[in-house]
Parts: sequence; structure tokens; C-alpha cells
Amino acid sequence: MTSLQPLPGGTNDFAELRARNELYIDKTAYIADMLDGFSKYCFLARPRRFGKSLLVSTLECLFQGRASLFQGTQIHDRSPQSPNWIWPEPAPVIRWNMNDWHTQDADTLNTELLAYIGNYFDRFALERPRGDWGAASLFRHLLIALAARKGKVAVLVDEYDYPLLHNLENPAVPAIQSTLAAFYGILKNCDAQLRFVFITGITRFARTNLFSGLNNLRDLSHETPFNGLLGFTEEEVQRYLRPYMEDMTDEERLPLADAPTRLREYYNGYRFAKGVPDAARVYNPYSTLYSLNTKVLDAYWTETGIPFFLPRMLLAHGCDVRDVRRQPGDAALKGILTPAQLAQLWQTSPVAQRPSGRAKPALIKMMFQAGYLTLVQDQAGRYVTDFPNLEVTTSFVQDLLPYLLENEDYALAHVTDICDAVRMRDPEALREAGNRLMAALTYLEHTPQETYYQTLLHVALLALQHQADVQAEVLLHRGRPDIVVAMAREVVIMELKMDDAPADPLAQADRQAYAKRFTDQGKTVHIWGLTIGRAAREIRDVASRQVPASIRVRD
Repeated sequence: MTSLQPLPGGTNDFAELRARNELYIDKTAYIADMLDGFSKYCFLARPRRFGKSLLVSTLECLFQGRASLFQGTQIHDRSPQSPNWIWPEPAPVIRWNMNDWHTQDADTLNTELLAYIGNYFDRFALERPRGDWGAASLFRHLLIALAARKGKVAVLVDEYDYPLLHNLENPAVPAIQSTLAAFYGILKNCDAQLRFVFITGITRFARTNLFSGLNNLRDLSHETPFNGLLGFTEEEVQRYLRPYMEDMTDEERLPLADAPTRLREYYNGYRFAKGVPDAARVYNPYSTLYSLNTKVLDAYWTETGIPFFLPRMLLAHGCDVRDVRRQPGDAALKGILTPAQLAQLWQTSPVAQRPSGRAKPALIKMMFQAGYLTLVQDQAGRYVTDFPNLEVTTSFVQDLLPYLLENEDYALAHVTDICDAVRMRDPEALREAGNRLMAALTYLEHTPQETYYQTLLHVALLALQHQADVQAEVLLHRGRPDIVVAMAREVVIMELKMDDAPADPLAQADRQAYAKRFTDQGKTVHIWGLTIGRAAREIRDVASRQVPASIRVRD
């Protein structure tokens, strides 16, 4: 194999990446479109580890006029025609890296802001005014003085919401929010001194809370043309990363022919806007590169600090975890949160009872923004929420089990057995594996209700995602089966009943014609009726029946 450029190993600095000759997947065409747009104030929300810091660093180098770093990129030849910057004349840049700070209260935040602003007075050899200044007023003085000396200023803010997200349990959140709002408000007041403003973060907080003055802030987060601004499209993966797949393996030593498919299943699937075709969905960039570097497929994103509190929030609010999927897409896209809402979600203590409520809109918004959920199209073409890929699905299951079970290590060992039982269409194996999983529960954790056992099995079967479509309580023309696992040519339908319930699960499936939709689609249907012993706290019996396809589908 010919020598390849080294892959980035978490490099967030554009100049450093280019100096090391590491592979750069060119995003400068998107940057040019953004800078040629109708607003000089732009905002972008994306999950963590999605390349936001590298994008901010790239913009910094661009506005500094470091043209040599952009040799070979799409923007290098286009830039002289752009009205929003001049090559190679440098412009003053102020870049805020909020995730480097350790804010605990408003006073600490104000002190950190003052120190950061003071560094820019020194960097640009500007005279700092005497006296006591608040952060917002000193920032305004800096922008005015810098623009007068060096020209209009580019302001780049990375992880603007970090001081809030890392203080969710802190009663000082309202004061921190107020300090940030006053600080960001200066950007509107100094419009004449600004050349461009770019702000990134994870959450989309309401403008009335943090950006009340920036009524012309352009939110790129859910604009279709910018879906691929961060993350890797399929076309980019094939163009830039195909050579790195040649020796890509996982623990099963997969050949090259399987590597692109497995990489796609694990890390692709993010759609941040309506109208984005399946082919333009994006890969998680961090996990994709890490996997190609290590040559092992795994859930790397979660190891870097995925918001672990989301499963806790779900159970704390009595939300049925089955309900986070297949929610209307608008519930996620209109995901404007206030810091107070988010803090309230976090500060709620876990409830003692098992989940039974519907998913709260604020939770759906937060899961979407954090990268747990994305947009997919259902059979009717409507956009709904779902897990984006196998990495997130597996991580969600593993993160959730500790809140459902006491001995999660023991339980995780049996999730694979449950999934294997469905793959092999073996209902007796499912009963045995399911009972081993339930044995991980303590006496107090058991909730002898049908919905709890449905949730437990559904969470375990989510590990089959991207091999099968796993859904709970699918709405059919006469009823809704508890769990449906739909594969290419076969479907497993599970109906659960407590042993003191009068209804027979198989009889109910026949009476309500659960199989008809799927047999009419040319699929063989396996109906499994699971009877749960209320006193025994296990699957007491599994009855099964196979329904052949009513039509034949050609290969």
C-alpha cells in the first residue's frame, strides 16, 4: 500500500493539522457559502465531538489571512471573489474557547471574561483603560479600540453554552445566564466594528435568554445546505477515507468488502434538517476517524463524555424510554430550550416507580441536540426521531441498563443472547435469556407490570438496530403489538401478558390480525406470546406460531 497521510488524532487546531500534514476533509466550500450568505452573524448547534472546534480554528486561520494553510482546498481559489473577506490581508480575530473555563458562579465567570479580554489588549498592543470594568463594558471597549486600530473584527465563540451545561445542578445558573447575556449583547451594540460573528454550541437556547440583542442571528443548525458542514458525508468518506479501509478490521477480522458497510452502520445516519436525502446524512467524525486509526469498530463517542445524564433524566421524569423514538420531527427541530428548563430537567430526582409517562418535549429536544436522536422518515414520508446508528443505540442501551438493573455487567452479558434468540427465531432461547436478564434485578427493582417487562425487552432488543427495525407498540389497523422486530424477509411479533391476565397473547394477536400488514408485504411472521409470572417474576411460558407470507416478493 502506498503511504497515506496520517489521520487526525483528535486535532482541533487547523494550523497544527496542516503542519503535521494530517488528512483534512475539505469543508471550505461550506465555509465560503456561509460567508457569502445574507448574515454576518451565524450560529451552529451540533453534538459534542462533531468538529466544532476545528471549524472555529479554520475560520480563525481564514480571517487571519493565512492563505498558505488553505493550499489545495476549495476555498483557496474561490476566496478572491468573496465580498466577506480579503485574501491575504489579515483581520483581527477574537476567539473564545468557553470549554476551557471552570465557571462556578457569575463572579468567577466575570473574572474569567476580564482575564480573557485583557489578554487581547496585550496581544494587539492596545492600552487597557484604567478603573474597574465589568466584562461586557470592557469587551465593548476592546472591540471599538481594536476596530479603530486594525479594522473590523471577526469574533468566534466556541462552545458558548459550556458555562451553563456544566452547572446544571448549580443554583447560580440564572446569574451565570444573566452575565453571559450581557456579554453576548455587546455583539449587537458593536455591529459597526464587526466583520463576522460565528457562535457554536450543543444546545439551541432561546434568543430571549442569551442572544436577545442578536435578532439577526442566522441559525444554520437545521438549514438543509449546511447539514454536511460538520461530520462526513458518504461521498466524503468514499473520496477521502476509502484507502484507510483497506486494512480496516474489527474483532472478527472483517475483509475490505464489509468494512464500508460496518462503518456506515456504526457511525453514519445523522440528519439535522428536513429535506436531506439518506445519501447526504453524515457520519460522526470523531468515531469514524478513531475507528480507522485503531482499526476496530467500537463506541468511541461515549467514552469521551456523551451526556450520560439523559438516561437518568428519562427515568427521573417517569418517561417510557420506548417513546423517545418515532416522535414527530418538529418536536426536535423546534428545539429551543431555556437554561431554566434544562436545569429543571437535570435537577429532578429519579422517581421510585418505573417509567410510564410519555416523552416530554424538552427531553426529545435535548436528546436530539446531544446526538442521541436524529431525523428519519417513516413509511408515510414523515420525519420522526430515531437513533442515528449502531454506536448510539448500543451506547444508549448500555447507559440505560444501570438505571433499570442493579448488576448491569451481568445483565449486559445476556442482551446479546436475547438478540441472538431473535436472529435464530428461537422463542425458547429468548425465554431462557430473558429470564437470565431478569435475574439481574433485585427484589425491590422488579415492578410486576406488563409495561415494565415490555420496556426491559425493548431496551435489550435495541441492540439489533440496523440489522432489524425494532419498534414498540406499533399502531396497526386493529391494535398495537407490544414489540415488532422487522427484518428483510421475516418479522417477529411479541405480545406480553401477565399470567393473571384473562387474555391469551396468541389469541389476541389472531383476533387483532397483527400479522396481516407484514404478510401482505411478502414477509413471514413469527408470533410469540410471552406469559410473565407475576409472582415468579420471570417469563413463565412462550407460545409461538408462524404465519407465511400471503404474497411472494421477487428477489
